[in-house]
Amino acid sequence: MIQSGWPELRLSDPAKSRAVLIEAHEFARNGAGIRDPRRHLASRPSVERGCRRLAELFQDPAVWGLYRENCHVVSQPTRDALLGAVHDAAAAATDTLVVYYAGHGLLYPFSTGLHLSVPETTKDKPFTAVRYEDVRGILLGAVHVRRKVVILDCCFSGTALRESLSSGDDATLLADVQGTSVLAASPATQWALAVEGEQYPAFTGELIALLEAGVSGGPELLTMADLFDHVDRSLMQKNRPRPQQLNRDRGASICIARNQAPPLHQEPPENREEQNGKSGSGRRRMLLAIGLLVVFAVLIYFWLLPDGTGRQDGASGGSTSGKPSVLPGITCGKAQTTFDTGDGVKRTEVSIKVVHDAACKGDFDAMEVAMDRGGFDITESMGADPNKVIAMWKKRKDRTALLRPLVTLLEQKPEVSQGGLTFSNGRYVTTWQRGAGTQPDSHLRWSGYFDCRHIAESMSFMCTAP
Repeated sequence: MIQSGWPELRLSDPAKSRAVLIEAHEFARNGAGIRDPRRHLASRPSVERGCRRLAELFQDPAVWGLYRENCHVVSQPTRDALLGAVHDAAAAATDTLVVYYAGHGLLYPFSTGLHLSVPETTKDKPFTAVRYEDVRGILLGAVHVRRKVVILDCCFSGTALRESLSSGDDATLLADVQGTSVLAASPATQWALAVEGEQYPAFTGELIALLEAGVSGGPELLTMADLFDHVDRSLMQKNRPRPQQLNRDRGASICIARNQAPPLHQEPPENREEQNGKSGSGRRRMLLAIGLLVVFAVLIYFWLLPDGTGRQDGASGGSTSGKPSVLPGITCGKAQTTFDTGDGVKRTEVSIKVVHDAACKGDFDAMEVAMDRGGFDITESMGADPNKVIAMWKKRKDRTALLRPLVTLLEQKPEVSQGGLTFSNGRYVTTWQRGAGTQPDSHLRWSGYFDCRHIAESMSFMCTAP
């Protein structure tokens, strides 16, 4: 949801905006009679279907209404054709520019950053692919375009959210330009999903479904933040790779779609008043009956407990409320749940307090609920199943040594970026990523907890104290 203090939302002007949708679904074999899986990329026929359907929705007057001549599909491009199409769209747009890419995303050992595949791309030759940095350079040069949206449906696409603008400027992020939203189908270390036999790739399919059906009871216009939140929730429910998003300045409030779902029906005020007059007494009787049932159920619950104290497990610790006591050796203060992302709006993340309080008590079950369901990063593993992480933690005899640093971190001010939050003291790190969490009213998700003494070399940048 857009925070108070932000400007009134408006749909991007179809006459002044441009969209270029690029896809690569079939890959040339360079004359090879037999496909070599070590070099050649697999075909992805669903990529083409998803790209074309998305273009149709962008042009649909009920969704965005982008002019046909302003919406270009680039299928099976060469490297030069891909960059040329982005350049032409960037030169023509003055309101909003949307760049969508679907295909294989690649990370090469000796060539940094994300690479986008084209038909001649092979796994062993980075020069056969398009460096995303080159696409980014075109976008940064289009200073006359007020809003820029990048949508990437490819493996490792989350890498695009953390690349620097230049090799010598580690503090400046990829999308550090005014009014930009970058939406990636997967985290930097994970594959995107295109299931054989399905009509569309997983991420693009959820985006298409959202644009087609809309959000029941939702706002008239869907922002980039709305699109991300609903697609993320849908993918999470299906246990599929979770998307990532990075918004700069007012990028989260860019609108390129109307909400297709009809508004919820509301009765005229006079009808509601008449109905309330007739049924008010009945409603009061019903509420009274429900209240009595609740009280009765609570009394029965405590009467049936084995020790009559309100603790089913009879656990020691001096508490008669059923809640775990604070672990010995841990001093619990107040979690740092409020932060400012740089736009002057204070935000509160409820899941930070949930994790903090659970760590104080050693309540591993509550911590598991708060973990990123798409994969949780720890010293021993990247993107591990939260259930397995908690099972491993429960076996540890030194629970206080494990959880005390976490409690301490969450009582300190975090380092804030458009990608999320980082709590670090140089030895321990815990992270929250942008995206709908598992807690009510949660806009971030707990994504990792590291011990810097044992962290992998590739993640050592996480262990720099803010």
